[in-house]
Amino acid sequence: MGIRTVVGLVLVGLAAPAAATEEKSVPLSTLVSGDQVRLRLADSRKTIRATIESVTDDEMVVRPPNAVEPLRFSPMQLQSLEVTRGRHSHWRKGALIGLVPGAVLMGAAFGTGIDCYRDCTFDPKVGVIAGAFGGILTGSAGALVGLAFKSDRWVRVEERKPRVDLILAPTKGQMRFGVSVSF
Repeated sequence: MGIRTVVGLVLVGLAAPAAATEEKSVPLSTLVSGDQVRLRLADSRKTIRATIESVTDDEMVVRPPNAVEPLRFSPMQLQSLEVTRGRHSHWRKGALIGLVPGAVLMGAAFGTGIDCYRDCTFDPKVGVIAGAFGGILTGSAGALVGLAFKSDRWVRVEERKPRVDLILAPTKGQMRFGVSVSF
């Protein structure tokens, strides 16, 4: 097994758990009073962070921090809506941030020879081995640092807006089409 294959497998191993555990979206019906949300109304460019007071099919009532009066609006007025679903650490980002500089610096330093002062050539085998070792060391340190930093995990909320879609599907010598209407 080559060094490239090992490095590729390590990178895939770091990214795969993130892709498998991430929720794409949650339905609007799962929101309850007390949930923290981030929303943007259709007529505004500003994102609002707020706490839900009540949700029905016709009306949402949210209270932004330090607001005297709650905001009332229809879910149809939303451009985007996200809700927090727990917290997560950033160990994968820390590992990748640590892996790259450690691999490059160690690979370059040992590949050219540390004790070499003139007329040195780059030995790719030593450079790759030292780079992998340095990347693992600094990547591990970066993962530990990233483990200490936690942030909210935001999940998109499905807004059930009326929508009409035109579907075109080319086949052998033909063009098929359809219309999808959802409420």
